[in-house]
Amino acid sequence: MTGWLSDVLRLVWGAFYWNARKTWHVARGRRGACPCHVASDSGRARETGCEAAIGYRSPARFRTVCPLLERKADGAWVCSVNSEQVRPFWGRASLIASACLLALGLITSAGVFGLLRGIGYDIRYAQVVWPPAWREFRTVQAAYHLEKAREAQSAGRIAESILYLSNAYELNPRDPRPGLLLAQLWQVGQPLLSDQTYARIYAEHPDRRPAVAQAWFRALLARGDFLSVQRLAGEQLLSAKGTPSPAWAQAFLFANRRLSDAGALNQLLTEMKGTGAHASLLRLEDNLAQTPSQTSRVTLLTDYLAGGPDAFAQYHALRRLLEENRPDLVLSLASKRGGTLGDREKARLQLDALAVAGRDAERAKLVRQLLALPTHPAVCELLSSHLIAHPAPALLADYAAKLAREPLPEGDARYPQLLGFFATCIVHRDASLSAQALDWINTTAGRDFQALSALRDKVLKTPDDLRPEAFLPVLQPLPLEITYAIYDHYNRSLKLAP
Repeated sequence: MTGWLSDVLRLVWGAFYWNARKTWHVARGRRGACPCHVASDSGRARETGCEAAIGYRSPARFRTVCPLLERKADGAWVCSVNSEQVRPFWGRASLIASACLLALGLITSAGVFGLLRGIGYDIRYAQVVWPPAWREFRTVQAAYHLEKAREAQSAGRIAESILYLSNAYELNPRDPRPGLLLAQLWQVGQPLLSDQTYARIYAEHPDRRPAVAQAWFRALLARGDFLSVQRLAGEQLLSAKGTPSPAWAQAFLFANRRLSDAGALNQLLTEMKGTGAHASLLRLEDNLAQTPSQTSRVTLLTDYLAGGPDAFAQYHALRRLLEENRPDLVLSLASKRGGTLGDREKARLQLDALAVAGRDAERAKLVRQLLALPTHPAVCELLSSHLIAHPAPALLADYAAKLAREPLPEGDARYPQLLGFFATCIVHRDASLSAQALDWINTTAGRDFQALSALRDKVLKTPDDLRPEAFLPVLQPLPLEITYAIYDHYNRSLKLAP
């Protein structure tokens, strides 16, 4: 093997060295001895040895460079032409050079390919050897950094995850996934950077705007940035293709009422020109804001409900009746047959109305009926949002016992619903149940959430005047109804406007 490799290396070198010397010899008019002949020989054909072939383990290999070399019957290697006929063979030298370059390229590319695959890059061999495909390498790098970011995030290494995500997004800004994850991680400690990233993705990816807007809205709502929530929700109501989601109308009204911004509501109605989806509900809110009398507001709401609004508008109007302290009307209207409300909405309205009316026995009976159902994310979200808005320690204990007996099923909804239960426990300031909820969350995620543990300790040690925007960014992803319920609970505690 060593001899073969030595011969090959000498061939590569000899192809250029001997052809160069023979070219110079021919250019000088063949004066003097032929450079490749043994100087002591006659220079005649088949009598003169080959200087260039001396030292090869297999002299026959030199014929690759010079086909004039031949072997005599006695085994000696000689030149087959006279010295005056010796000439260079640059074509063979070129082929040898090309073959060497190709082999070197293949070896190098295979090495690079193996190295990159070993590191973890999901790269194809064509992306290494084909120059037009080199531009795709940034995309491959971005995918690698995105995967490493997810691994770091799963392991709780948030700072490392942010670094990987930043690299992934800068390498391939056409892929909004790293940017969205980055914005979500930044929303707690770097809200300005989070908003800038959301805004960039929102502007650069028109086809992804609905999904980006939803993620951005949740971040803004968690931080209590109601002005930005109002602006974003208004844009979605105006720009949506077809009928916009009721969730955007709910978001706009939720933020607008906390800002008491009648001007923004009127401007949205003007831009809708009175015909946009949810326009009638927005006009109702505008009229309610301008009506000082509680009796008149109740009349406005009952008249609106009598007009047969859609399910979302009906639910919203009934909740507004609860705010006017008319649980009797809510119980009566929500239980009517033939309405557009779903069972879940009816149950939430009945629970809240019974709580406002002080009918605790009936409320407890309805809660027990819900707990008798199979454990389901929808039931958990309903109970969590109700018990946050209207705390009841005994009912929370029954709810916790149900989850202990019959845990939430595996799936994407399990973690957010456990967060919702944890939020319910800390709103009740229950040290034991909140510790149990945190243990369930850690078991589900496979790691300890120090931020949630710190939040629990802070809430338990702080008087019940904590503003929700101080801790909601940590409780993510939290179902929207539970987020709204937390704001309602703490706004009542702080005696803020609804």
